[in-house]
Amino acid sequence: MRTKIVHITTVHYRYDVRIHYKYCKTLSKENDLNVTLVVADGDGPEQIEGLTILDLGKIKFGRLGRFIIGNFKVLKFGLSNKMDLMHFHDPELLPSIAFLRLIEKKIVFDMHENFPLQILTKTYISKFIRIILSKGVQLFQNLFFRFIPVIFAEFSYEKHFPTIKEKETILNYPLKTEVTGIQAEKFNKFTIGYMGSVTVERGALIMLETVAKLRKQGEEVNIFFVGPLDNNIKEHAICLEAINDGWAIFKGRLKPKEGWQFMAQCHIGMAVLKDSPNFIESYPTKLFEYMLLKLPIITSNFPLYTDIINDAKCGIVVSPSSVEDISDAILKIKTNNTERMLMGERGYKRAIEKYSWESSELSKLKHFYSKVLK
Repeated sequence: MRTKIVHITTVHYRYDVRIHYKYCKTLSKENDLNVTLVVADGDGPEQIEGLTILDLGKIKFGRLGRFIIGNFKVLKFGLSNKMDLMHFHDPELLPSIAFLRLIEKKIVFDMHENFPLQILTKTYISKFIRIILSKGVQLFQNLFFRFIPVIFAEFSYEKHFPTIKEKETILNYPLKTEVTGIQAEKFNKFTIGYMGSVTVERGALIMLETVAKLRKQGEEVNIFFVGPLDNNIKEHAICLEAINDGWAIFKGRLKPKEGWQFMAQCHIGMAVLKDSPNFIESYPTKLFEYMLLKLPIITSNFPLYTDIINDAKCGIVVSPSSVEDISDAILKIKTNNTERMLMGERGYKRAIEKYSWESSELSKLKHFYSKVLK
């Protein structure tokens, strides 16, 4: 009899790379597993290559609605369906997780981000309140997850949660089988590409400012964004100027393969994330995807990122707050066709050898499941 596993999220996109592709799609190919993905987007049920997607219906009323209505819908689903293991992805669903655990359901919680550290970056909250709130949430999570198996998305999370007994780190390495087959001709004009959430914290403004500077110097450089566009960027003067003048293109959220197809047409992959606590200690998945797409990379000079770039010799690290640093790096890559090609090839080779989901993370996940199910 096949083991029934359900992944549950009321927040994430149904084609979220980590949940849909890395977890559900790869696990659904295992003969001994029956995998279901439960979402709440209102787009209805779907069947994709052996993976069943169920839809709890779109949840209204923002975060409060997701918390109250989302927990109600998830509890109803959890109580009315027999599953061997439920794998949760949203901190909003902690009430449902607690109740289902109390009635001895097998549960795994996936910690995508270090929420206590994330609170420290919320500048709209006063610094004193942020520190108190962060410490309080960390204390609560340490108590709560003491009795629930947890998967960390980064090695750096574990030191913040010493009380968790059952734990495993599953890194966000890309699926080489999904990315490596993508072929595309480069854009006619030299184009910088970025894939991910388009926000100030993730470097969108500094990238736009850098391209604007280069164009004023007479350099033919465009920039291409794939990912949801934050309102703070959308309404900014430089963004409106870039769109009006035609040198910046914002494609919005796309299915991963569509996004990678566009990225493959770019000449450089960018990841100049700001130095927030969550970014500094987190493996940037987009770096590994760029490597598999044979893109030379420009990224922030954090120690973790620098080690990856130096290991693969596939790009340049810069100060993420320096337009000068970033523009110099772009010009170095733009003006040296041979080195640009070699960076792409070296990055690709290293990603295949070391930084792919199939090379390590899938086996860790299956082993962790087997321990939880005992």
